[in-house]
Amino acid sequence: MANDRLKFWKRRWWRGGGNSNQESEEAESRIVHCNRPDLNSSTGYASNRTSTTKYTWYSFLPMALFEQFRRAAYWYFTAIAILASAGFGPYGTISLWLPLAFVLVLGLARDFWEDVRRSRGDREVNSRPILVYSGAQGKFEEKEWRNVRVGDLVKVSDGDYFPADLLLLSSTGPDGICYVETMNLDGETNLKVRQSLECTWGVVDDDDDGGAAEEFGKNNNEGKQVLKNFEAVLRCEPPNASLYTFAGVLEFPDGRSFPIGPSQILLRDSSLQNTGSIVGAVVYTGHDTKVMQNSLPPPSKRSRVDKTLDKIIWIMFGLLLFVSILTAVLLAVRTKGAGSNPWYLLPTIGDTDYAANYNPNKEALVGVLSFFNSLILYGYFVPIALYVSLEIVRGIQAQFIAEDLHMYDSIITQKGASVKSAGLNEELGQVDTIFSDKTGTLTSNQMDFFRASIAGVAYGMGTTEVERAAKILGLALGDDGHGSDPSHPHDPKEDYKKNSASRHSSKELQNIAVAADQQPENLTKENNTDILVQLPDDASNGPHGPENNPYREKGFNFYDPRLLGGNWIHEPNADNIRFFFQILALCHTAIPDGNPDNPHTMHYRAESPDEAALVVAAKQFGFFFYKRTPTALYIRETPSPTAAPVEQVYQLLNVLEFTSARKRMSVIVRFPDGRLLLLSKGADSVMLQRVDRNKSGFVKETKKDLKEFGQVGLRTLVVAYRELSEDEYERWQSKYAEVRATLGRERELRTEEVADEIERGLTVVGGTGVEDKLQDGVPETINHLARAGINIWVLTGDKVETAINIGYACSLLRQGMDNLLVSLDGPEAHALEERATRDNLPNNVVEEEQKAFVGHKLSEALDLVLTGHENPRESTLSNAQALNFSGSLPRTLSRSLSQPSTLSRNVSKRSGRHLGSPSSSAQNGFEMTALKSNHSPIGGGLEESTIDRPLRRADSDTTPVEYALIIDGQSLAFILADEELQEHFLQVCINCSSVLCCRVSPRQKAQVTLLVRKGLGQNRLCLAIGDGANDVGMIQSADVGVGISGVEGAQAAAAADYAISQFRFLERLLLVHGHWCYRRVSLMMLYFFYKVCIIGFIAFYSNCFAFFSGTPFYNSWYASCYNTVFTALPICVIAVLDQDVSADEAIRYPELYKSGQRGELFNKRSVFAWLTYSLYTSAVIFFFTLAIYSGLSAFRSGGEVSSLQDYGGAMFTTLVLVPNLQLYMMVQYFTWIHHLAIWASIAIWYIFLLVYGALPPLDATTAYKEFIEVLAPSPSYWLLQAIVVVACLLPEFLYRSLHWAFYPSDYQIVLECTKLERTKISEEQKV
Repeated sequence: MANDRLKFWKRRWWRGGGNSNQESEEAESRIVHCNRPDLNSSTGYASNRTSTTKYTWYSFLPMALFEQFRRAAYWYFTAIAILASAGFGPYGTISLWLPLAFVLVLGLARDFWEDVRRSRGDREVNSRPILVYSGAQGKFEEKEWRNVRVGDLVKVSDGDYFPADLLLLSSTGPDGICYVETMNLDGETNLKVRQSLECTWGVVDDDDDGGAAEEFGKNNNEGKQVLKNFEAVLRCEPPNASLYTFAGVLEFPDGRSFPIGPSQILLRDSSLQNTGSIVGAVVYTGHDTKVMQNSLPPPSKRSRVDKTLDKIIWIMFGLLLFVSILTAVLLAVRTKGAGSNPWYLLPTIGDTDYAANYNPNKEALVGVLSFFNSLILYGYFVPIALYVSLEIVRGIQAQFIAEDLHMYDSIITQKGASVKSAGLNEELGQVDTIFSDKTGTLTSNQMDFFRASIAGVAYGMGTTEVERAAKILGLALGDDGHGSDPSHPHDPKEDYKKNSASRHSSKELQNIAVAADQQPENLTKENNTDILVQLPDDASNGPHGPENNPYREKGFNFYDPRLLGGNWIHEPNADNIRFFFQILALCHTAIPDGNPDNPHTMHYRAESPDEAALVVAAKQFGFFFYKRTPTALYIRETPSPTAAPVEQVYQLLNVLEFTSARKRMSVIVRFPDGRLLLLSKGADSVMLQRVDRNKSGFVKETKKDLKEFGQVGLRTLVVAYRELSEDEYERWQSKYAEVRATLGRERELRTEEVADEIERGLTVVGGTGVEDKLQDGVPETINHLARAGINIWVLTGDKVETAINIGYACSLLRQGMDNLLVSLDGPEAHALEERATRDNLPNNVVEEEQKAFVGHKLSEALDLVLTGHENPRESTLSNAQALNFSGSLPRTLSRSLSQPSTLSRNVSKRSGRHLGSPSSSAQNGFEMTALKSNHSPIGGGLEESTIDRPLRRADSDTTPVEYALIIDGQSLAFILADEELQEHFLQVCINCSSVLCCRVSPRQKAQVTLLVRKGLGQNRLCLAIGDGANDVGMIQSADVGVGISGVEGAQAAAAADYAISQFRFLERLLLVHGHWCYRRVSLMMLYFFYKVCIIGFIAFYSNCFAFFSGTPFYNSWYASCYNTVFTALPICVIAVLDQDVSADEAIRYPELYKSGQRGELFNKRSVFAWLTYSLYTSAVIFFFTLAIYSGLSAFRSGGEVSSLQDYGGAMFTTLVLVPNLQLYMMVQYFTWIHHLAIWASIAIWYIFLLVYGALPPLDATTAYKEFIEVLAPSPSYWLLQAIVVVACLLPEFLYRSLHWAFYPSDYQIVLECTKLERTKISEEQKV
């Protein structure tokens, strides 16, 4: 197995730049002897055993240790332990090696367990059974997947997964077809059709008397060909990662050869569906399969807190070096001056002992030795336990996120949240910018046929979500996305009547106007045989209409009485309508799934939900597609309720499939009357370029209607056709077959070129409008995220008009916003293109002018956001001296806390960054979003990105207005290729609240994400969210990736750091869990540095009083257990359970989230403050203990003074008490678990003194009977604890009390609000 993986990576290395002859031959082709695996064994092809483990049995220890030692602190502790083993330092060797070994073993155990889980999964997959043909036995035998070899013939049954990449030879389905689900590969849930070559239809089991053999006999006179006699050679491309391409040639011994393409290949990890069984030949095995070639590890991501931690560790190490050097210098100086007076240091005068720790004649040597001793003595400045505690805490936090029932979707997916990168938990609380996909992320990916344009007439009366949102906001939908007259919202019925007036007589118009408000009551769908039937009078309790549509079903929400119920046959353009729905019923790759005799049970598995919606629409209008074969499409036509169904069979000649590059799909079909037609549908941007100028059809009207469809948020397609002559088709088919026989990568490119040749000269029939409904809670979620100060981008492939209006529907664009449009699809850009065409300008000149046009638009937008209005983000991003948001308030702020009505009103105000109207009462009251201190976190580095700095306005007195930038993919292409345009683009985006990128490709999504992430710098964090395979690049390029487990499959969720099932759960993931995790981890790290600095400074004080001899004042085991036992549990509990506010309050007041964006809790200022406070605490602990236990006073009733170990034991008791009790000052949220953890840790210290002191003297050393005989009987010991605790915590208590009263933080205001509201409710209830 290890050898297979080694070959896998070696082969990839050679392809990257190697020059091996063997590898170059492999790069050209692979030769597979079908049914002769013995001939393939000598070629060294990989076995079918796969492994996803990170380690092997022999590489685990070195590689896992290497992973652990990527942390700089581990190297430091190893060096310290080695120094201790060499005789340096005051502590025992075991007390230093044991903590290091503990954290290393814990990390190794975690890696081992994760790899064991992967290994178990691999073992389960490799042990799956499969039927493999045995030539010797003449029958199929069951084997495990791991034993499958290249060239084997395997038999796969319905519902089973393919064990390797197979060449489809035969199928029990008609004409050698089978249906395959590839969800595990590309995330798509639709079934795909695969068809074997006709020459292999009869390759079946010797004992198989039916299925493929029977079907083969119907279509081929050669009869059944048994497997035993089957031999062929497949020459194909080498293993590669392309899921959608394959090129090969199948050669038979008699000299025949046939081209092989993707439609004959069955990929590993896809499954057989709706087909009895298939027989296939193994082409690629194991790590050579396409799914394994695509299984690259996601990019390594580290949180900013981790990066900051590394920097602080280096700072602490620098502090350690400074203190150690200072100690060494001071000891050398004192040694030179004191000579041999310090007799207790055992000075060595002679020249024979130069290794002594104290030699008054060798002061330089004494200083060097003291330096190494000090590194060990002060080593607690670098907290090794912090790494272990962080991993444990993050793992528990991840479990809490996964178990949160408020993020469980019980209706659609029955899935909850999942965490795959727990190390990024705190990043969720610092997100500044969100990049979101639209389809399937903001929308539900449930497509409904909603409107249609047929022969220049628009049909469809329903109201889309975009129109409803516009009506609520008082917006009139227009070319600019928000119209010019908000007082007259859009009314679809008026549009309906208006559009109809010019196309119908006055009598027809009157009937239609009546029908718009009252649906005829003679239509229903009770009969299961026909779609269109008459309805009894009592079929409905009320009038039918768009909101009460009796024809509604999944994929169909169209309402227009002119067409429904068979009424379309009475339309003046009935022939065009018939042809339009015939195209919808024929031009697709959908697979019917249901009872052909009952249309209402029929569902369609299509490549996309919108394609299925079009087929459902054709069914609703009487063109019921119920069967597909590789060569025919079966349609049952029932044009009216009274007409008899007519069975029609259309000969399917070619399918030109949809790709993201082509943006269209076509079929060539022979109609029953003999006509040969190419039917096509696709995006208007590519379809209208292929229209025949002489036979354009209804281009002008369709274009106008589709623009209106896009403005109301619908996804649009153009429907067109072309009639072909027999000679033209034969010539094209000959060229097409020749191209399909090409071997290599060139085949796909040439195939697209040949397909493009025949998809010219089209005639437009009409267009479709499909609605992709918003997911539940999307507008509210986006509104809350915007109030939280998060900048939101939407990157979509939709048209500009569609994206703009979806933006209004989901609150991404809001009333009062100024929309800045940068597009090459507007009138100015079209004028430029017309001039270029008229003047016959070369392409490079046209591109330069387009680039200049984009630059000009960006400059105009930049000038506007800088000089025209208030920058809505300046209040939170200003680099100038900023005040705490309550800093502008009067000193009597505490009095305002007694006014709940004013407080609640001000706290709930919206963010000035994302909402148009600023608070006019900001000076009289206060609002949550006012100015904050802009101390950048340490994790952001010392320098600041110039792009990150917001730009100053020329006039600060203008009314603040928000901006939204809308830009198309063609403009982005120029921006991404020019650094100057990139800078202008980022400057504009920084000053905008929302950004919509339209018509972008998956590659552009990832490029934009990388551009913004790098341009904004480390101080600003980007999150990407999507649900499809086309979002993987964007998700992996962002700082944090969130995948949605939706309709488009699980590929985005598998590649993401976090997975949720609905977009609305992002609100709770960020505002609740993200906010909590950032606070918890920040407090944990600050507390850790606080407590380790206390013991570090105390060690320095002790050494100063011990003549820098390195002698500690306390037992070495006290210090070893300090971080891991005596003070570890309480802070871990807080890091898991702490809540500054409740979940409901975090969502109610999204502005609380901004504390994480500003880095308020974990930054240079807070770290310095805690280090300063630790210096004070350490001084109190050391010198108060010294004052009470000094030799000038009696320690016990007998008059004895304290010894060194007595002083050390008493001092260490306060060293345990103060950090534990300090937690009561840090947080406000406590449960019984918090109290138990704090007091249990304190109790453990006293129990440790009892147990450790009871050991034999050789084991207990200086702690022998220390507590029982010395400390506990002494009243001064207990008095010391009370005095030190009060002296250490009182200043902190006073500071926090005054800060809460006069300079409260956001969460403190919210807590006061909640408290006052509860008091008011309680009083009202009493009354």
